[in-house]
Amino acid sequence: MANSYDRIFKENIEPLQWPLLKKLFGINPPQLLPLNAKIQATQEIEMDHIRLVAHPDSALDYALQVEFHIADEDLRKRNALHYAIFMGVSDLNLRQIVIFGGMASPKHITQNVLEKQGLRLEFEVIVLKNIPKEQFLHSDVPEEVLLAILCNFGEDKPADVVRQILLNLKKILKKTDKIKKYQKQLVILSRLRKLELVTKKEVEAMTIHYDIETDGLYLEGIEKGIEKGIEKGIEKGASLKEQDFTIRLWEAQVFSIGKIASLVGVTEEQVVETVLAELQKNGRTLEEAQATINAYREKHPEEDMP
Repeated sequence: MANSYDRIFKENIEPLQWPLLKKLFGINPPQLLPLNAKIQATQEIEMDHIRLVAHPDSALDYALQVEFHIADEDLRKRNALHYAIFMGVSDLNLRQIVIFGGMASPKHITQNVLEKQGLRLEFEVIVLKNIPKEQFLHSDVPEEVLLAILCNFGEDKPADVVRQILLNLKKILKKTDKIKKYQKQLVILSRLRKLELVTKKEVEAMTIHYDIETDGLYLEGIEKGIEKGIEKGIEKGASLKEQDFTIRLWEAQVFSIGKIASLVGVTEEQVVETVLAELQKNGRTLEEAQATINAYREKHPEEDMP
């Protein structure tokens, strides 16, 4: 199972390097270059994600090793071994950084200082679950947005955070095939928080919403002011329960209350009752929920129906 998470981090590390270094460690290197870290000693050791931090003055150059871990393990001896072997083939200083993505309260991995007679090794450890989700959620880099699932949600409900992540991915990525790649990665990472079922539900709902929005017939219907363009979207949503489909159409922020009622096959009063219940379930008071619906009616009056 750990290999699934490792594979995601290895696939995503290139676009993640710059934002992580700047946001988490205050590092803004002039250049970040590949550095061969496959070292043949008694055994072959390949150090993950190692780069040369290059400066105009080469005397300031150093090597940087960034590793993701989900297991709470003591890495002091391992990192000391990496450092010692690296020193055997390079005169560069080595800065070692460990990013912990596990959800358990870390006890071992945060032990980042190794002291022996004549030796002191210290590396840096970042625990993602202590980082506010906002640090990554609103990024323009999809790989960075994904990290929000492993961060601190604050007072927000998990389903709301997952939905925000998916909405931001959709905003960044325009092609369906690319969105699917990151949706799959999000589902895998959500297992670390025991949110796989929640994430799958939100991914499914978002996919239906996306299909409705991007379907050629739907767009044609918008232009002509007729309803034919949303027929395929209705067929895909028909398998959902009426309440769930109502909420998804509400979240699309496209249709008026009357239009939602027409698409789902219920009355406007039933749409309002369903949305009120959903808003209250997500922490709104009755008064706040009613105010939200009133504001929605003003923004989507019946005469403006697609």
